[in-house]
Amino acid sequence: MKAILGAMMRLFRALPIAALAAGVFGTAALAETQLTESPITPGFWSFPTKKIAAAPDIVALCRNHFEIRFADGHFIGLRLQRRDVGLVQREVEKVGRCTFNRETQIDSCDMKLIHSDGSILAGTAQAKYSFDSQKVLKMVVTPKMITDSPVDNAPYDAFPVRCPDDAVWTILNESSLPK
Repeated sequence: MKAILGAMMRLFRALPIAALAAGVFGTAALAETQLTESPITPGFWSFPTKKIAAAPDIVALCRNHFEIRFADGHFIGLRLQRRDVGLVQREVEKVGRCTFNRETQIDSCDMKLIHSDGSILAGTAQAKYSFDSQKVLKMVVTPKMITDSPVDNAPYDAFPVRCPDDAVWTILNESSLPK
């Protein structure tokens, strides 16, 4: 009986260490998960520079900017423009196409940024994906746009969120902002 109790006590003492090891190594394995395709699937997406999880915050974010992603990698980005007398209008902000490379785990995107004044900035961007311990998707985006300002090409972090289809439909049918 003492032998069984001794073995059980050693097992109970080892469990916290095993759990800690699983947490540490599990997090590293999750962050290094090999993707077979881009995690940015067809649908409506927004790309905030900080983590957002609450549904109302996601809808507000999508109201200001979202991208329509197609199955072949093409995308169209729409932004909100406020007009006179409280009216709003959506306008195309960027267009392009992304291609995911399984070997490098990088999405390479050719794009054109369309400014409100009609000027167009062309170039590319690369996105490297990872997941944190809460399985939140993170992208490190490195733009390579043709520009006179090196600041515009500084890498930045983004945390992609899927915009709900019904919210996007409502957003596209708004002519003024909800009160």
